[in-house]
Amino acid sequence: MKKAWPRPLVGILVVAAVITASLNKRSLAKNTKSTPTPGLSITSSPPTELNPSGGGPANATLTQAAQFAWNEFFALNWPAGPQNGQQGQRDTPSSTCAFGDPSPACAGPLVWQTFRGKVEIFPGITQQPNGYPSPTPTPIPPNYSWGYDALPQYNYDPPTVNPCPGQTALSQAAWINLDETDQITLDSMYAGVVTAAPSAFNSAPQLIRFMAKANRAEYVYIASRQWFGGNAPTGNTATYVQQNHSDPTDPNNYVLLPPNSLSNTNTIEIKAGWRVLNPSEVSSGRFHTANVRYYEKGSSSNPCYWEETQPATNGEVFGLVALHIIQKTPSAPYFIYATFEQADNILDTQGRPIEDADGNVVRVPPCLPPLPCPTTPLTQLDDTSTVNPNSVPPQIALQPPSAQYCTTGTNMPPKNRLYYLNTKGKTGLPTAGYICVNRRDNNIPPVIVSVNSAAHGLIRSYSAQHGIKNSVWQYYKLVNVQYVPINKNHAGPFGQGQAENNPLTGSNPNSYYLANIVVETNHSLQLFSGGLVAAGSTGSNSDYSSQFSPPQSQPIHQDVFMGGTGYNMGGCMGCHGAQGQSQGGDFSVIVAEDFNSAPEVPATPSGAGATLVPRNRKLR
Repeated sequence: MKKAWPRPLVGILVVAAVITASLNKRSLAKNTKSTPTPGLSITSSPPTELNPSGGGPANATLTQAAQFAWNEFFALNWPAGPQNGQQGQRDTPSSTCAFGDPSPACAGPLVWQTFRGKVEIFPGITQQPNGYPSPTPTPIPPNYSWGYDALPQYNYDPPTVNPCPGQTALSQAAWINLDETDQITLDSMYAGVVTAAPSAFNSAPQLIRFMAKANRAEYVYIASRQWFGGNAPTGNTATYVQQNHSDPTDPNNYVLLPPNSLSNTNTIEIKAGWRVLNPSEVSSGRFHTANVRYYEKGSSSNPCYWEETQPATNGEVFGLVALHIIQKTPSAPYFIYATFEQADNILDTQGRPIEDADGNVVRVPPCLPPLPCPTTPLTQLDDTSTVNPNSVPPQIALQPPSAQYCTTGTNMPPKNRLYYLNTKGKTGLPTAGYICVNRRDNNIPPVIVSVNSAAHGLIRSYSAQHGIKNSVWQYYKLVNVQYVPINKNHAGPFGQGQAENNPLTGSNPNSYYLANIVVETNHSLQLFSGGLVAAGSTGSNSDYSSQFSPPQSQPIHQDVFMGGTGYNMGGCMGCHGAQGQSQGGDFSVIVAEDFNSAPEVPATPSGAGATLVPRNRKLR
């Protein structure tokens, strides 16, 4: 096994949004050349750089970053084509379908859904990726894709995961492969608004399930070097980062994802959260739905799969509730991190949304002292500067210690509200019951709300011009975007000083602690900074370098390194630094584990909390 070594008060106006897609539906996606786009633009071409004419991400405003994120969202949620993403068409937008087009001809996978799933890039340690050429052609043709466009297959160790009894084997696997049931093994998330009881098909209908994908640029870089099956030089890369506090410059002998000296095509990774919808949600038209594959324990306790197609074959419809988009650009080698949510994720006990579709808080939940009350019961990090790496604290504790969980037992799921269950065995996390989510720890900033409002207005205008009624995408909102690393040079909450609460930049608490409420739900991930303490299996985060190995010279732990400079970064970027860059994966958690220590196994639900299965997206 590898060594692991207060809120803004003002917003700003958003520049006028413009529609750049042609009004001729049959030529909507003709312009697939990636070009920088100022403001908001519905086009099938994703932006490739943030603020290219103004000094790059380092000089960008939060408004510009939010517009960049929405432009990614528009392009990557474009219907794939032609032929609905069939073989030869991965990563390719349709030239005949409009954004959000619900017609049957455009109802296939979206562009990002045709990216390769993580197990399609790194299959079992005894296997090659599906479609990988054998023998390898000589010479290698220009722009060779190493079998990237083969239709999806999900080959695990053991190599065969069979259909569950009663599931008909399908000629083509679903593009959406939900093989994770928890967030990096820290906790599992549930939606109380789903009232369905366990069935013969789905033992946990309320469970939010996950998948991770990467685009052609990442796959070709890995596959062309045969860095699957435990061959990626992640160990050497991790050592280089540790010793030099910077990424390596040699993409042949170290992991350095594109763009690099070999390719100017940007790496894009996707993580998405999906769950079963209740009947009113299905009929609401507020959720994007798709065919999915998910996993249950078979009769011999080995994983088996079900596929839920549309219309629902087993009586279930799966809807998209969360979407992470991360992109490595020439000026952002640390990736730009954007996260979107469905509008109705946070509900009160009556099933009423806490936020509107733009992200405004419209209903403040009742609280008990101390305020605010992001969860019931309240939780708090206990961390000191004097602990040693193998002791507890740090840990996440209930406040007060005698606080009651939001239901009297795990056999009584909360109604309506979002809730989570921390993993059994994490001695630093409260694991004896459900913790209900009342609100975010940090509200979506007014700047982001303003851009969301402009984006939704643009979607409605565009949809009206193309004869699309009630576009589903107007019910998704940007939570925030991280576009430059920030150094928190102290332990404790970010945002206490004036310099740490600038509403016009990424220096504000919601930006620093970028988290999706249905992906990074528990305390460790909603308020992540520094690192996740594996010593003692606490599962909690800490800012102190004394709690991590290898030791660092400064008292505050640094999790992101660029150009010889270390940062104590929070949120998604900080976590990808701690679990991706520092593990030798160039900020990619998919790449960081090259399967020397554990084969990939699809996760299945567990009544005890998160399922601890060997896989490459886990706490290290």
